[in-house]
Amino acid sequence: MMWSLWITAGVVSLSAAADSAWIVGGPNPPPVEDERPVEVGIGFHIVDFGRITAREESFDVTAHLELRWRDPRLAHGAGDGKIWTPRLNFDNAAEAPKPHGDPRIEVAPDGWVTSRSIVSVKFSTPLDLRRFPFDAQDLVVRLSLSSDQSQVQFTPLPESMHLHDDVFVTDWSLLKQNYQIKSRRYRPGGDEYSVMEYLVRVKRRSTFYVWRVLLPLTLLALFPTLVFWFEPTNLQPQISTCMATLIAMLAFGYSVDFAVPKVAYLTMIDRHAMIGFLSATAATIGVAVVHRSVAAGSVPSALKIQRPLRVLYPVAYLLAVGLSFVLALAS
Repeated sequence: MMWSLWITAGVVSLSAAADSAWIVGGPNPPPVEDERPVEVGIGFHIVDFGRITAREESFDVTAHLELRWRDPRLAHGAGDGKIWTPRLNFDNAAEAPKPHGDPRIEVAPDGWVTSRSIVSVKFSTPLDLRRFPFDAQDLVVRLSLSSDQSQVQFTPLPESMHLHDDVFVTDWSLLKQNYQIKSRRYRPGGDEYSVMEYLVRVKRRSTFYVWRVLLPLTLLALFPTLVFWFEPTNLQPQISTCMATLIAMLAFGYSVDFAVPKVAYLTMIDRHAMIGFLSATAATIGVAVVHRSVAAGSVPSALKIQRPLRVLYPVAYLLAVGLSFVLALAS
């Protein structure tokens, strides 16, 4: 959803000295020289990340928003006490932006106008969770101008395009950031609008998921190996072990489900859980086959089936897990 924010300020007298900055406001349009668009410099300085919510595919930021343009009518204290200000659209905002008070607009003696404000915004961004929990994501902020680029266009302010030194995100590491100015049509054949895209690359800290999810799932999947060391005539402990493992793995799956959205593909952790579940199911089938031999009165045949499974089961499981990780990291 697109949200807009009109940068405005209160109207004050222009009687300030020509050699000092002063605050003005109002909706008067700017002059256009040689039919060129008005260039609006933009800076987006992130001072805080609220959170990144994978399930909603969104993130919250608080940022200093700086806009700068030149209005020759205001040079040396001239003008009528009002000033045109650009109207911004927050193209991928999930909720309406929340300004931290009114923006401050200053006009320098040479006619350069600078607007500074602080806003908190919740942005939506598509996430690729195929490698979850070893994934890295691009968090994109997309701002555009309400007037088409034949009238107004963005230019970057490099000194105002960066992350604050103490910015951090819980469970994520900040890798890099960059920005670009591009044009965008909102309907086929329509006017082009100037857009600023600010991107922050983040990588998930996977320690929690390794120790609290992946390792327990791995141990649970290997646990049925024990059933092939029981006497083949003891059906009850073997089948109970397999069924308890299946139930525990299902419970683990539900505990992880809250952290990821309902995507149409399997994440790495989904595949890991599925491999474990299928392995435990295979162990249950193996127990059934062994006991069919016991029921037929052939304990030696049952042992011939059971003994190789003591090695084949864990080896097959670990190979499947290793292949899954290699394929996921190579994609």
